[in-house]
Amino acid sequence: MYSVNRIKVWVLLSCLSLPSFMFAQREPMKWGKIPRADLEMKTSPQDSNASAVILGDIGEVAFTSYGVVFTRHRRIKILSEAGYKWGDHAIPYYKSVRAPDIDGQTFNLAADGSVQCVKLDKKAVFDEQVSGELHRVRFTLPDLSPGAVVEYRYIVHSFSPFGLAWEFQTHEPTRWSEFRIAIPEGIEYVPVWQSIEGLHVDEFKTYIQLLFDGARSSQVIENTAHGWAMRDVPALREEPFMTTLDDYVAKLRLQLDQIHLWRILELKYAPTWEKLAVMLMTSEGFGRQIAQHGVLRQQAEMLTAGLNTPEEKMRAIYDYVRATMTWNGKYGIFTNENLDKAFQARRGNGSEIALTLTSMLRFAGLEAHPVLISTRDNGKLVQLYPLLDQFNHVLTYVKVGDREYWLDATDSFRPHDLLPVAALNEIGWLVDKKNPRWINIPNSGSFINQTSVFAELSADGTISGRLVSNDGGYNGLFDRRTLRDKKAEEHIRDKWLNDLAGARLDSFKISYRDSTHRPLVTEAHFFASEHAQVAEDKIYFNPILVGRSKENPFKRPERTLPVDFAYGHTLTYTLLLTLPEGYLVEELPKNIIISLPNNGGQFRRLAQIEGNHLQVISQMVIRQIHFEPIEYKALREFYDRIVAAHAEPVVLKRGAMTSTVGKP
Repeated sequence: MYSVNRIKVWVLLSCLSLPSFMFAQREPMKWGKIPRADLEMKTSPQDSNASAVILGDIGEVAFTSYGVVFTRHRRIKILSEAGYKWGDHAIPYYKSVRAPDIDGQTFNLAADGSVQCVKLDKKAVFDEQVSGELHRVRFTLPDLSPGAVVEYRYIVHSFSPFGLAWEFQTHEPTRWSEFRIAIPEGIEYVPVWQSIEGLHVDEFKTYIQLLFDGARSSQVIENTAHGWAMRDVPALREEPFMTTLDDYVAKLRLQLDQIHLWRILELKYAPTWEKLAVMLMTSEGFGRQIAQHGVLRQQAEMLTAGLNTPEEKMRAIYDYVRATMTWNGKYGIFTNENLDKAFQARRGNGSEIALTLTSMLRFAGLEAHPVLISTRDNGKLVQLYPLLDQFNHVLTYVKVGDREYWLDATDSFRPHDLLPVAALNEIGWLVDKKNPRWINIPNSGSFINQTSVFAELSADGTISGRLVSNDGGYNGLFDRRTLRDKKAEEHIRDKWLNDLAGARLDSFKISYRDSTHRPLVTEAHFFASEHAQVAEDKIYFNPILVGRSKENPFKRPERTLPVDFAYGHTLTYTLLLTLPEGYLVEELPKNIIISLPNNGGQFRRLAQIEGNHLQVISQMVIRQIHFEPIEYKALREFYDRIVAAHAEPVVLKRGAMTSTVGKP
């Protein structure tokens, strides 16, 4: 997905102003000149689901004697009311430089075929403080309507050569997207590419400039301009079961590496991974927090006194930290507080909790290291270049003999063998002065449910019985969180009785609610008056009384993005139903087994009659967590067949002879 290579670009000189070097523009887009075909466009030729089309998006970075100047010109076709959001924009900037210069206008075709233009009123541009020096200007383009073409342009000034990036793709189709940069000799950037396939333009040009100083001496410098463009870029939209869209958007990021200024100044901004590890472990806001903390040492020694095995010590310390410290909901890799203070306050950010856990484990004699990760909504990690700002969270790695553990104590309901779903993002970087390294983050947890229903069907169609559910892994974790915020009776009704028409909850019991290392057990007695339908001498009902798969989550016939379940699934349902006296089975769902390729998953359904008892067993197992687009068709068909199987009814007839009895 990512590629990295070096390009040479150039230093910002306070005494120098350089002209911006322009490429010949492939897709002419002059301000205010809207082709009539764009005004008359009704739908996107490439995407019938589009609510807007990005007709053109051109960004340019130039270095001047006053700093870095970024200019953008964007034009958008609004196809429907859902596309009105493309009329709202916000541009961040820092107060230390002047606010962005903004122009905007909207074009519509009048009934007589003439073109009407309404310009953005400068009074409709609002300046807001985001935090500290960070501000933003916010504006909405006027006269929005389906069929309108809007365009805006702005100039942002900055003193910083950092943070240069460009996204070629959005959640709507883009006809043309181009990024240009022309800066003077002396800086080295590293371009980090993601999902760039089929660049329409990828070129650079050099030009010579003669510089003079006050002594009339001169120096020749070589400047270079780069330009990249993509055309007819497809929309990138959210799909079920995936990480953040940011993992797949076509984009370029220029990472500042170093500055050379005529042998006077040389600055290296991007260290090696090894140097970055040393820097972090000697940092006051990270590594130095782990070493010397009297309160943590004392607590670790007290918790592990009398424990014999390393696993017991690890569990004791982990359980104490997760139950004692409250996560404030903020990610980050650096601490805001001294660890002793955070521990005594019983509250901290993700880094403070992780480093507290790491420190206490070390005081207990265990090998423990912090691991930097990027959460699923923060994006995939780039391993090829030491970019510290790509990380946003910290885990604790523990090694006991040949066994490895990854711990996160930010949730009081989570056992030690489950990571937060947000952390299941493939890899992390273990920070150690002597041996920093990349490690795989295991997706070892699963979503587990085993539900058994023991019930009786009456001749009038009513069903009464007992439900017993065992929820383990992530399922148990999610249910415990739900029970923290919702009444138990409401939770049982919402989760278990929604599929039963006319259901009534008579009594219930929930066991092991506070025991995070055991499955959560729910037992409920219920009565359902309308689930089965009686018609003359027949009774019709669905044997999947609870947890029925009603629709396929994968609705699109094709998919270009991978499917990522984050963790495996094992869902088992068993029904033992006593049939009403005098009724026999006329139709019974067939026994089936459906398998995904490469042992990626399986669904099986068994239905059989023993005397006057109906037994149905339904089980779905998803073993494969990640599916590539080429595997999507098989996965979608797998779910289609499960939905169809769960829709099959049982038909009873008074006094009838049993026909099909679960045979394939």
